[in-house]
This record gives sequence, structure tokens and C-alpha cells, in this order.
Amino acid sequence: MRKRLVDVCRALLLAGMLASAAGGVAWAQQPADPPARPAEMEVRVAMRDGAKLLTYVNLPAGEGPFPTVLVRTPYLLSIGPRHNAIMDAYLEAGYAVVWQLARGIGDNDGRYRFIADDRNDGYDCIAWIADQPWSDGNVGMDHGSYNAMTQLQAASTAPPALKAIIPFVPSSHFFRETPYSGGIFMRYHMLNWHKLLRLRSFEETGVGFMDSRRVIDDPEWQRLLASRPLLDSANGYLDGDELVQYRRFLEEPVLGSDYWRETMMMDEHYARVAIPVLLVTGNFDPSIGTLHAWRELEENAPDPQHRKLLIGPWNHGGSYVGMPPAEGPYRFDGAGVVDVSALRIAFFDRYLKGLPASVSLPQRVRVFVTGSNVWREFDSLPVPGLERTAVYLASEGTANGVRGDGSLGFAPGSAAPSDVTVADPANPVVAITDMMTGIGEYSDSHRNEAVLVYDSAPLAEPVTVIGESRAVVHVSISTPDTDLIVNLHEVYPDGRAIRLGTGGALRLRYHEGFDREVRLEPGRVYPVEIPLAYIGHTLAEGNVLRVTISGTEFPILDPNPNTGEPIATATRMQTSEIRIHHDSEHPSRVELPIMEL
Repeated sequence: MRKRLVDVCRALLLAGMLASAAGGVAWAQQPADPPARPAEMEVRVAMRDGAKLLTYVNLPAGEGPFPTVLVRTPYLLSIGPRHNAIMDAYLEAGYAVVWQLARGIGDNDGRYRFIADDRNDGYDCIAWIADQPWSDGNVGMDHGSYNAMTQLQAASTAPPALKAIIPFVPSSHFFRETPYSGGIFMRYHMLNWHKLLRLRSFEETGVGFMDSRRVIDDPEWQRLLASRPLLDSANGYLDGDELVQYRRFLEEPVLGSDYWRETMMMDEHYARVAIPVLLVTGNFDPSIGTLHAWRELEENAPDPQHRKLLIGPWNHGGSYVGMPPAEGPYRFDGAGVVDVSALRIAFFDRYLKGLPASVSLPQRVRVFVTGSNVWREFDSLPVPGLERTAVYLASEGTANGVRGDGSLGFAPGSAAPSDVTVADPANPVVAITDMMTGIGEYSDSHRNEAVLVYDSAPLAEPVTVIGESRAVVHVSISTPDTDLIVNLHEVYPDGRAIRLGTGGALRLRYHEGFDREVRLEPGRVYPVEIPLAYIGHTLAEGNVLRVTISGTEFPILDPNPNTGEPIATATRMQTSEIRIHHDSEHPSRVELPIMEL
């Protein structure tokens, strides 16, 4: 088994994949010659339980008191680049800027627990700011990734001084994205991300960290990616609170437990977010949390007229700066550039200072449509009145790989009733992608016959998709459990297959919901719904829409042992036969939010 996974890693090298730990490092860049800045105060702020947290305060010029922008972070690396152009712009606009390092990080008091303490600690920090002589009692929160999650957590406690937040690319549904994707543990990402919390510089990373070329010949990384049981896979690589947290994720395999209610934002938490919110993400952000948070706020929180959503042609880190020269195969000719610094200052000017916005704020929803390179505004998302259009899977019985006979049509009907593939955890499908963008050119992996490929005819006219799609798959398997991974692609005449969004995945033991594990009866056909990630894109005339289905996607998703045993402690593995049914009684399909621009 290990030899096969080493071969897989070698394939990653040959394909040029750079392994990266998403979670907020792309924006952590400091200018080479930063300008002189106001003196910084370093203080230890006491939380309600007495724990003292390292906190940095920068005040703008003038007498004050000032409104304040707060960033709360678990990243030691952020301590260096907390001075950046955006934060300096806040100072120039008359805002105090406060950074606080999370408990248990560095030499802070307490134990680090993934996001769980950021509700109360966020409240206490905001109360402390409001009580300072330099504060006018108005606080906003800003920043991205984990630092965006801390905003939602703090807002759910309704601190009186917190008046508005700007979460960029937050994670918010931990079973649909990191640490799990559709209930599938993201081992590779979680190993790297937990290591990231300890780093003060990238010189400390060591062998194999964020560099797939080093992984290939490193026995430690071979063990990390192939070892069972999964619960022990980080032993010797992580330690302290990070190792405890890594294991805790695996010890809590169902949503809805006390642990996840303490950790994740639930309906009742969103209902208490009664302040203006500007949510920001990008077409190429691999996390789906921004759209999940948007839906939860729309369904549960008051004051919708002051809630806004901005989606630009940006990746996970680029969403924070809003200036993409290009992304993967796409060119924008300046159309996707947004002065997000001016936008966020205008947002806080309105809600922290009570001033008219200095630049035009978006309507409720503003999105950029790649392929057409245009911005569109809507009253809500999903786009009101837009119904999904179904495209149906079909084949003559062998849709395996690009040389197969899989097809897509706008009406149900298939020459053969089903297609068969296998999920082999010892020889998984290699998917080449960039974890910070979700973009990948997938034509190589589509040659693998373990990937079912369904292509439309060349499009007679451009097709625009805006919103989140859904796959409805009728499936039977030979084992009690396996995984399904569904992706959408635009295929160009030269054969390039560019993934649209980041698709969707499901560990089938969660087919009745993430709050329970229900093993499947081998051979029985189950209708399974898999939500797919947001797409805002126009497919070009003459290009092809492709749907792919597989049972593995390495290294981003940890392969399922397929035995039905508890994932954390399973040591035995077996191959699962997966049959996708698409006859008249089982119309497997993908439902797309297609609209005319």
C-alpha cells in the first residue's frame, strides 16, 4: 500500500503540484520597505477566566477617542505582517487597529481549542476595547479565513460595542469543508494547518511541509499520508494542543454533539448576529463557508438590509486584497479589480462613524462572472426566481475515463442503465489542484478509468451559471461505505478540463445527514444528494460541460477504508465497487442555476 501511495506522490511531483496549507497565509505578506508607523502598544488583556492574551494596539494620529478595527488570530505568522497596506489605511482613516493572538497560541495563557474559545474571548476583548480611554465605544472586526471565523463567533455573543464585521472567506460548516469535506477527513490539509499554528517563520517548516517534492522521498511523510489508524497518523509530527485538536476532530465523527455545538455556528448563534455584515469571497476560493454563512444569516438573523455579499474573481488569499492580474487560465483585463481597502473603510465609516459611505457600497449581492468578465448585482443569493436546470447522466455502459462513452443531456434517457467504477484506498485517483484556489487542469486525472466522465455536446451558445449546483446521484455499492466525489468542468477544444468551483463530496455513511452514521446495504440503490460549490461563470460557445464522479481524490481527501468501521480507528481496507444508475427510474443528474446575463 505505501509503495502505491509513494507512486501517487511521485505523480504529484511530475504534475507540478505545490502542496499548501490553506487558512490565511497568502495575504500574510509584508512590504519590503514598510513606511513609518505610529508607536505600537503591547498589552496582555485578561479574559473572564483570568487568562491573559497578547494584544497589540496602534492608534491613529489625533486626539481621539477613536473607533476601532479588531483582528483576532491564531497565527503567529500574522504577528509579523499585521502592519500591511490595508491596516495602515485604517490608521490613516482615523481608526485604531487592535490585533489579539488567540489563547494557547505562542506564550498566551490557556489551551488552544479550535475556535471554541473565540466566542467568549472575542466578547471580552471587545468589552476591553470599549473601556479604554482611546476608544469611542464603536468596534468593527475585519480579516480573513480563521480570522473571519473569529468575527462570526464574537458577533454571536452580541457585544454591545461591536457594530459591524467584515468576514473574508470564513469556514463555517466543518463537515462540508475543513476539517471534513462532505464528511471526508482532510488529513493532508489538517496536518499542514495544525503545524502552521506553531510557525514563527517559514524557515521552521522542516522536510516536506508545503512542498510535495520533499514528500516523495521522505519516509515520515509517507507514514503521515498512508498510516492507519487515522487517529494516530499525526503522532510524531504534531504535539501539544495541536495534536490533541487533530485527534479531537477524528473522535467526533457526527455533527450535533456537544463538541460541535460548542465549536460550530448553529442556527441560534446566527440568530444573534444583529449587526451589519459584509461577507466577501472569491470564485476561486476552495472553502464554501462564506455562502453557508450567508444562507444561515439570511434564514436566521435580523436586519437583512444591512447585510451584503461580495464575490469577486479571487482565490482564498486574493479575496482580501481584491486585485487579481489573472487566475489560472483566466484573464480579466482589470475588470475584476476592486479597491477593497476603500470598500471596507466606507462600510465602517457608515456603521462605526455614522458617516455617508465614501465609495459606493454593493447592493445586497454583487458577484463577478468569469468567462463574461462582468459584475452583476442581485437582491439576494440564490438569485430570486432562478430555478435549477437539470443535466442528466447517460452512457452506453462504460463512462470510464475520457475514452469512455459517458454523455450529458437536458432530458433523461440512457442507452445503458448504469456505469461501474471502483474506489481503491490503496491506489486512489490523483487530483491535481491548488488548495489556495481550487483551480486545476484535470485532463490527466480524467484519463484514469476510475473516474466516470460525462460530457455534453459542444455548447451551441454561452451558458452562464450563477449559484450553487446540486448533484442527485442514484448509487449502489459493494461495501457498507465509500465516498462519492462530483466535479464540474469546462472542457476547451484543445482538451483542457478546467474545474468549475470546487465540486462536492460525500462520505456515504452520512447520506441521511451529518448528525448520524448509517452504513449502506450492499447492492441496494440509494438516491444521494450532494451540494456543489458556488460557480459564477459563463461557459463559452463551443466548449463542453463535463461532470465527473469518482470514489477517491488524493491527496486532498483521505481515502475511505470502505469497511464501514469507525474511520478514526480502522486499520483494514478494501476496494468498493460503485455503480451509478441513470435509467428512467434512476435519473442521476446535476442541477445547475443557469441564467441569462
